[in-house]
Amino acid sequence: MEKFIKFQETVDIKDLQKSLSDSRIILLRESQTTNTIQIQVLNNISNREIKTAFLPHHIQKIFDEFPYPLKDNKLSIFSLKSVANIFKKGLAMF
Repeated sequence: MEKFIKFQETVDIKDLQKSLSDSRIILLRESQTTNTIQIQVLNNISNREIKTAFLPHHIQKIFDEFPYPLKDNKLSIFSLKSVANIFKKGLAMF
């Protein structure tokens, strides 16, 4: 399962690799657009375990899907699937 992590401070992916303490987490890439780090989780691991695996770095938010950026540099809270479902429900009413 892939997740996307937003840290409170700016972090270097090489520093994260050194401080990562859980072998069930694989660092994949850094997104400069959203300022998040993409990880792959090998086993069923909780968000709390992910947060402790990256100590001393503080995680601001963990996303289950890619957080699409908006024009004002905020991240979208809706995934494409949830938006599509909203439209389907709206069209079903007609």
